[in-house]
Amino acid sequence: MGLCCVWLLGLPGDWLLDDFSLLDATFPALSRPRPLTYLSFWLNLKAFGATPWAFRLTNILLHAVGVQLCYRALRRLIGDQRAFLAAAAFAISPIQADAVLYIFGRPIVLMGVFLWLALERWVDGRHWISFGAFLLALTAKEEAVAFPVFLLALRYCGPKLPGDLRAVSAMLVCGVGTALTTALLAAKLQGSGAGAQSGVNALSYFATQPKVIAIYLQQLLLPSFLGFTWQPSLWPPAGALLWLLPLMGIWMARAKSWILWPIGALLFLLPTSSILPIADVAAFRRMYLPTAFLFAALPVLQHQLVAAWILILTGVTGYRAHTLFAHPEQLWLATFEQQPGDSRALLQACRYLPPDQALLTLEQHREFSSQSDYQTELGRVYLDLKRPVDALRAFGKALGAEPGKASNLYNRGVALLAIGQRDAAKADFERTLQIDPAHRPAREALEQLATRKD
Repeated sequence: MGLCCVWLLGLPGDWLLDDFSLLDATFPALSRPRPLTYLSFWLNLKAFGATPWAFRLTNILLHAVGVQLCYRALRRLIGDQRAFLAAAAFAISPIQADAVLYIFGRPIVLMGVFLWLALERWVDGRHWISFGAFLLALTAKEEAVAFPVFLLALRYCGPKLPGDLRAVSAMLVCGVGTALTTALLAAKLQGSGAGAQSGVNALSYFATQPKVIAIYLQQLLLPSFLGFTWQPSLWPPAGALLWLLPLMGIWMARAKSWILWPIGALLFLLPTSSILPIADVAAFRRMYLPTAFLFAALPVLQHQLVAAWILILTGVTGYRAHTLFAHPEQLWLATFEQQPGDSRALLQACRYLPPDQALLTLEQHREFSSQSDYQTELGRVYLDLKRPVDALRAFGKALGAEPGKASNLYNRGVALLAIGQRDAAKADFERTLQIDPAHRPAREALEQLATRKD
């Protein structure tokens, strides 16, 4: 657990991407998936307020608990030395930064805690306690549905352990039910970026994932990408044939027991890396659990080699946590430098820059000016610079690019209000709520307008 202290170097970082939604979220929200995760967010807000470091510290502490449970579960299956190697990689591998230091990475960290507990209890013969831990994991993140499938693989080609098929069956039923419920909620939740809202063809997504997984493995062994998001190009459907390789691995696993662990890693990647299309085609935080599984497959190595390897990994992780995650503008600029076509990275960097510097950065990259998000960020910067007329023009262009987007209407309403057009602003706020009845800022803006009128 002491290895996890290196992540404390990233505590000073600000909110990132989806983290900002916590500032407007209403808790508890029964209409949301992952209730246990949102309960933990609510407790953070109640205890410490909207302070990013407290949310991030909770992630780190949960990760430390998960590392200890990982070691305790694996040592009974592969021995102390190999379990230590796998747990050390799980603890400090740089690829884990997106899960541990990104506040909205908490669902997978919290899920990991309960899945490692479930595995440890299962190996110990406490099958129904394992089932209870699995249920908690499901309420943290739906990817836990892969766990009972892994238990079946463990029964098929792992060490001979006592098992209870009734408990596994109950897990499968609960897992499928949770997956279907989550899919329905995601379909109704505006901006979820999953399924039909992903903007990605399901077949192309499925075909591209072998390429994405190859990128994950490359970064796991040689962490050269120091940014935050990776945007690979989609592959044609013929790329789906590469999925035959893991199927061959399953066939080989009965003769080579170590193949169980790469298969386990693949199983935990499948829910969000093949079956359900997601707007982020690649996300390194999906390697959170697979990292431990992949290193569990390695043979016993010399103690000196393991110590040197851990020292190198710790240095890379410490650098990334302190230099990049503690300074979000550097994180996004590094992402954009490595992926010059990633407009989202550029726009995210501008959110942390002073307004005059952000405006200069945006003007230097007019190649993205046709995008709605570019005009939205430009409008935000103009508002910060007290230039509401220019902001109105930018928000109007964003609305023209995406007419049905609620936030575009709301932003135009804010600019209209800033130049004194109260009635026009009120109309935009009302239309925003017609599109998205849960749009809290629009509702609050209408309430403030009503109060001022009174």
